[in-house]
Amino acid sequence: MCLVLLFTDIIGKGHSAFFETRVSLSINFDADYLQITDPSDEQQLRLESDADAVKIITMHRSKGLEYPIVFCPYLWSRSDRLGKEKLTITCHAQDEMLVDLGSDLFEQHREIAQEEELAEDLRILYVALTRAKFRCYVTWLDSRSSNRPNQSALAYLLYGQADIPFSEQQARLQELTSLYPDSFAYQLIETGNNIQKTYQEAELSTDLSVPAQKRHLYSNWQMSSYTALSYLSLHEAPELPLDKAEESNDTTALTDQAPLELAKGAHTGNVIHDLLENISFTALAAREEITHQRDASCQRYGLKVDHPEIINELLYQTVSTALCNDDSAFSLANLDEQTCLKEMPFYLSLSGFATEEINFILQDCPAFQPLSNKQMQGYLTGFVDLIFCYKDRYYVLDYKSNALNDYQPESLTQAMREHNYGLQYWLYSLVLHQYLQKRLPGYQFDQHFGGVRYLFVRGMQVEQAMSGVYSDMPDEQRINELAELFTTE
Repeated sequence: MCLVLLFTDIIGKGHSAFFETRVSLSINFDADYLQITDPSDEQQLRLESDADAVKIITMHRSKGLEYPIVFCPYLWSRSDRLGKEKLTITCHAQDEMLVDLGSDLFEQHREIAQEEELAEDLRILYVALTRAKFRCYVTWLDSRSSNRPNQSALAYLLYGQADIPFSEQQARLQELTSLYPDSFAYQLIETGNNIQKTYQEAELSTDLSVPAQKRHLYSNWQMSSYTALSYLSLHEAPELPLDKAEESNDTTALTDQAPLELAKGAHTGNVIHDLLENISFTALAAREEITHQRDASCQRYGLKVDHPEIINELLYQTVSTALCNDDSAFSLANLDEQTCLKEMPFYLSLSGFATEEINFILQDCPAFQPLSNKQMQGYLTGFVDLIFCYKDRYYVLDYKSNALNDYQPESLTQAMREHNYGLQYWLYSLVLHQYLQKRLPGYQFDQHFGGVRYLFVRGMQVEQAMSGVYSDMPDEQRINELAELFTTE
């Protein structure tokens, strides 16, 4: 009898699977021939029974079953289902099952969950190792990094997860061979793999060319955005906006009037927006621990910061600075979370208009740049960073991470016009106005509309009210004129 077992395309399936593979098995029984292939069925099973075929089964499902010979190729690996990027933790604490979505005890609950995960892996390991009737083959691989030992259940069983060199690991396995010669054997397999060549990028032998366009498609119907409109400014700004203050990546330090030094660029803006959206203002004002959320956000958006605590300070200044000269209590930190609507999406229907009509309506707005002529129809969509209510008045607020030479009122107005944020806040004001018309009983513009706040977060200082803040109070007449061009859907 000849037995040949081939394992190819091995793919780990976490703690609950041996392996997933294509398997070929040949057994000679008096000229009978058996071959199992996957996924092709061109070669078919020709025996009356497949009892002698290889069975591939998960460790969970193998509980209570028995097999003559068992291969366990991946017990040295751990799935690491609770890595640092995991934002939700499920574990047992205080005699109950809980799900932690980011509490102050998040890291403590992660440690509990990791212990429970290891206990479950040990249970499954026991199941896997006790399925064989005659022999069980287990593969051990010295899998670890420079700052993390092997944390699999098998490593815990053999070495207590100690970070010991491979020579000591071998000595431990040889010791088991000596202690249990009738039930344990160990063999070191040399792979003999050597690097043959290094990769070199292929050079293109011909020049690249773009196929000529053979037909022209034009339609003035489109799904548009404030960003698309802002690109129609007659006077192009040095740094055209992408709605979240995308600037050229530059690590140049800011001036003395902007003490919080962070790299310029979209990465910084994305991180600031993300944290202000997902962490409560009161927590930021109280300087609560936000290391996990902050570091996860920096990693998500690719922001490298030598001193990440600078971000904590910037957020503290942002939520604690007064947004009105005559009311020191008017700050994000003092808002009721129930009156805040973060990242509100909207759609405006473009009923077919020329951008010249917007220019005419907003011609006297100092923060607005005129748009080049274009006919548009379709939909305009976007997200408002924050809509909130304070003392029964509703406000539009947007965060900007632009790095300016200074944050005096004149510089803020220049930045607003340079990036055409004026167009943006008039559109957002229209969205809020029509939203309140539909959702707030007895809505009156003069009574309920509070105005606009644009927060240039790098320039905000808690000791000075309205520092780094651009504010305006759009008038109802021009909002209604814009409403004739846009209708909400």
